[in-house]
Amino acid sequence: MKLFESRIGPSVFKSYYKHAEKVFETVERMNDCVKAACKGEDIKGLIKATSKSELKADKIKSKIRDMLRGSVRLAIDKPVFLELVSRQDRIADYAENVVEILSFRDLYDNSEARKLVLNLADAVTATVEEYRKTVGRFEYLLESAFANKEKDIMHQYIGRVNDLEHETDQVEAKAAAYVFTNGDDQPLAAAHMYRLIQRLDDVANAAETAANSLLPIISK
Repeated sequence: MKLFESRIGPSVFKSYYKHAEKVFETVERMNDCVKAACKGEDIKGLIKATSKSELKADKIKSKIRDMLRGSVRLAIDKPVFLELVSRQDRIADYAENVVEILSFRDLYDNSEARKLVLNLADAVTATVEEYRKTVGRFEYLLESAFANKEKDIMHQYIGRVNDLEHETDQVEAKAAAYVFTNGDDQPLAAAHMYRLIQRLDDVANAAETAANSLLPIISK
């Protein structure tokens, strides 16, 4: 029997990994919605798809909390594990917020601004995808009984999430600066796009926070 099965409980961590997948699925649906909005396409169906994925993530989060109320044994403290799940779930929450903002009104009608938003959405998605890979690698650390080699690999994964989030911040700054500089002709639309840009960046920030929340566990 694997270590993580005997000391943690396979159903709990299986749900944790499934939750990460649903979180990433929510971000992917968000990205689809952003792309469609930038093309001026109907996004109602994509908004619903994003919310549906976020709801699935929420249900898995609730399932994990219910399981932890029982007698399941953990190799890490239950509050620490719940915090991991909560921070991971926040990524999906922010992704759903992005599509909610898109539902308010049409995007600022500026081709360059929309191109920059598309670049930002792709950068955000790449950051979250790297976080998802990090969670997947976490299983190897647990199976190894926190071997130093696996700790080093986890640090590398987390470092890549941080690097991608930093790159996303740079894309965000470029997009925000352009909208501020060129949005005087459509101030309300520009303000709406700036809010969208901020919330997109929050998705990447949440992925970085979730990744960094693994550090105290790796350092044990």
